[in-house]
Amino acid sequence: SSEHINVRRKIKEIPSISSFNGLLERSTLSDEDKELLRLHYLEDKDFRFIGDSLGYSESTIKYRHKKALKKLSKII
Repeated sequence: SSEHINVRRKIKEIPSISSFNGLLERSTLSDEDKELLRLHYLEDKDFRFIGDSLGYSESTIKYRHKKALKKLSKII
């Protein structure tokens, strides 16, 4: 959806790792969802890699990513 595209664009425009981590800390995301976003946006890992790392299927990671973006859209 366009909302998710806008949030993704805003995330990619965050100027520093500390700013990104600050955003995550202000959120209500679980620690695992914060890690998912760090892996994806800071380390450029794909959903399959993240799923393997966290012990979930790729489809579960995609779903959690979408939900995490929705939560972030309220504070970004």
